[in-house]
Amino acid sequence: MGNITDYVTEYGDRTIEELPFNEVDSLVLSQFAYLKFDKPLEAAGHTLTIGELKESPEYEQLFADARFEKVNRGLLEAMMASRRFSNVKLFEYVNMVDAQWEIQFSAITCMFETGFIYVAYRGTDETLTGWKEDFNMAFITPIPAQTKAVQYLNRVVSEVRSEVTVGGHSKGGNLAVYAAMKCKPDVREKVRLIYSHDGPGFAEGVLDSEDFMAIKDRIKKSVPRSSVVGMVLQTQENYEVIRCRHFGLLQHDPFNWIVEGDGFKKADNLHTHIYVGDASVNRWVSNMDYEKRQEFVELLFEIVSGSGASDLNDFVADPLRMGRGMLNAIETMDGEDKRILLGIIKEMSTAVNATIKEFLAERMSDMIT
Repeated sequence: MGNITDYVTEYGDRTIEELPFNEVDSLVLSQFAYLKFDKPLEAAGHTLTIGELKESPEYEQLFADARFEKVNRGLLEAMMASRRFSNVKLFEYVNMVDAQWEIQFSAITCMFETGFIYVAYRGTDETLTGWKEDFNMAFITPIPAQTKAVQYLNRVVSEVRSEVTVGGHSKGGNLAVYAAMKCKPDVREKVRLIYSHDGPGFAEGVLDSEDFMAIKDRIKKSVPRSSVVGMVLQTQENYEVIRCRHFGLLQHDPFNWIVEGDGFKKADNLHTHIYVGDASVNRWVSNMDYEKRQEFVELLFEIVSGSGASDLNDFVADPLRMGRGMLNAIETMDGEDKRILLGIIKEMSTAVNATIKEFLAERMSDMIT
């Protein structure tokens, strides 16, 4: 049993004609989409193959996110050395980060030699703007990245005749589902499958639509046993549970997902403590009106901004200094903001207690019957 890099190494000598595109390939390309293609693609005239990346004078810029430099490098090297991925053509790369408009959006289109097309949406990157936009999902629909995802899919698919598969990891999975829901009807007809790898769900009401029903059976959502991100705002999407190495938030990392053969190793259900925790979060969010959700997000990121960090790499490089900055930001908040923050935290505690009581009552009932 290995991970996505081991999979590419083991099956990389087989084309998608010899081994059809599968869920692991989707996660491989979803992780691949986190690489920083800006300079390599610009230097190559905005299109090149995965194998040609190694010849780019801007090759090292691909690994600008220092947090995952080692594992991303290993994955890319395996892809470049493989028959399966080396000749995949890359085009229509977009990367937008704008703090003023609170948007972080990136996507890239991958075309195999057979003409098979995969549209990969990037998940949340290392920028604080990206994380702020994620939290905005609790009270804004659509967030700017979702709007861009729809526009991107409409543009790319209108230029091709074949069917396409779309997907992404984390926020990228959410964007893939939303884009397939809200794109033009003729574009939607060309979308064969939608992969959401531990992607968060949607605020209430979004999935209560004919648009969602039109694609519901094409969604392939997968979450790790200790899923945190993928179960936030989880409502109507069906999902499979994947076994992973490590626990908690570390299971969100695609490199910790266990690959068995050419598929993921499946689990029967989520870990109990994660089920309870996610139910608590979703109960808490649903009990808050949109104004209160927005207040909480703004206060939270006021605290994060107080750390002095420019992105998540700063937290990794100097967590103690960042932590002190956040504590200082809390201490200097005015009385009203503190009151709001403490009130919301109290509501979260109430939601947790209520969920635990319900969970224990259900277990007791199951034992008696």
